[in-house]
Amino acid sequence: MLLQEYWGAYVAIVVGPDNAVSVLRDPSGLLPCYYRTRADGAVFAGDVADLLSRGVGAVNLTEIGRLLASPDAMGRSTCLSGVSELLPGECLSSSKGGNTLDEWWSPWHWTCPETMPEFDDAAARLRKVVLDCVGSWASCFQSILIGVSGGLDSSIVACCAQPGAAGLHCVNLVSSGAGGDERRYASALTHALGLRLHERHFDIASVDIEQPAAPTHPWPNAAYFLQAMQATHCAFRDHQPVDAYFSGNGGDNVFCSLRTAAPFVDRFMSQGSRSGIMNTLRDIGVLTGADGMTILRHAWDIYRKVGAPLQTMCDMSGLSPSFFEAMAPGQPLHPWLNPPPDALPGKIGHVKQLLRAHRSIELYPRQTYLTHIAPLMSQPVVELCLRIPTWLWVHGGANRAVARAAFKGIVPDELLGRTSKGGPSGFMREIYLANRSKAEDFLRGGILDRAGLLDLSILSQAPLPTAAGSQSARRVLAICAAEAWAQWWNSSDGLRADHRMN
Repeated sequence: MLLQEYWGAYVAIVVGPDNAVSVLRDPSGLLPCYYRTRADGAVFAGDVADLLSRGVGAVNLTEIGRLLASPDAMGRSTCLSGVSELLPGECLSSSKGGNTLDEWWSPWHWTCPETMPEFDDAAARLRKVVLDCVGSWASCFQSILIGVSGGLDSSIVACCAQPGAAGLHCVNLVSSGAGGDERRYASALTHALGLRLHERHFDIASVDIEQPAAPTHPWPNAAYFLQAMQATHCAFRDHQPVDAYFSGNGGDNVFCSLRTAAPFVDRFMSQGSRSGIMNTLRDIGVLTGADGMTILRHAWDIYRKVGAPLQTMCDMSGLSPSFFEAMAPGQPLHPWLNPPPDALPGKIGHVKQLLRAHRSIELYPRQTYLTHIAPLMSQPVVELCLRIPTWLWVHGGANRAVARAAFKGIVPDELLGRTSKGGPSGFMREIYLANRSKAEDFLRGGILDRAGLLDLSILSQAPLPTAAGSQSARRVLAICAAEAWAQWWNSSDGLRADHRMN
């Protein structure tokens, strides 16, 4: 009844007639929930710092290696020893007989609707549900700061939040490098809403690569630009009271931004070789720029693997092969990556995206930072989007096509028609160049290096002014972030004040 009648960001605690205590985390995952099991039950917390003390032995190096190799290889275990995550939709029950873990909600419950919606109907329903969810969230706060990047997802959130928000403040962060200045598009949004655009620049002085961006997040996957973002939001709050930060996080994932041949395979497996299948072939060609034969070749590769165990893609750059081989075998995958036998390959990709989205919405420490709300991750939105076939999401050759159609007349056309968007990659390159020598010294002889986890030959590749060099530089920063996080947890020193919001 709870999951059918209510939605939000919550953890429900239910005491049964036998005094068994059940703890359920809502399907959105918007409220973190971690736990440690004991012989007499389990201990839960929304902040891992309440479950584990810092010091030697706090860090699970195997899980750090797994995270760096592939986010898709992560299950319930965190990178902190003995601490697990209660996954969205899961319920852990403790009784005299012990602890049991049950899946009360799964994305797979929603991927096979009894009837396939038509495109216009799907867009109309999505419009209604998103307006309702975002508007409901907006009504919960007096003053909201929203990050507007000029992209589709944050624009949808801003347009849906504005009518019901008592106070809405739009901020755009500008960074160096190509794609770092999106003020033109963000201004088009705020002009349409009749709001002021607050422009702020990423400040490299606020970044310290020897400090973790999100120390109390139980995985070291917070990028360094988050330090600059947090500093900007903190400074903004000093001049303008705000009690929540809204973002479009998860939009790409929920709105099924696929650029593969999987939607073609899904439609073929669902409807056979009807005339509509050629429309999807054409749509994928427009979206990706690939010719028909190339798409069909990729579609065949996907189709012949249907029903096979899912393969986890690994990035071993910067990691020691010997450490990876020594990692404990048989690590269970995330339960969502155990699809039902009739799961369509495109929907498997959609669910994978949803899983990854949850790793980005918990990066903001709730005790020291603004309450972060990612409204597009709300349960009603997710359930509806999972019911929409993947081929509708690429309709007309546009990614997230249903969302674009849904908000026609609400989001400015200039933003609805965007097919690419910038980001902080230029700023990340700037961070690397400013810290190149420091990064090398930081990693050599560090916790991860001493554990035999790293292959530091990557340090010689990162300075190259090539695409491969830029990729290696980002990888070096990701490894530095993991090292900084591990050192923070391995130490008993207090959290530095300049990385907290007061």
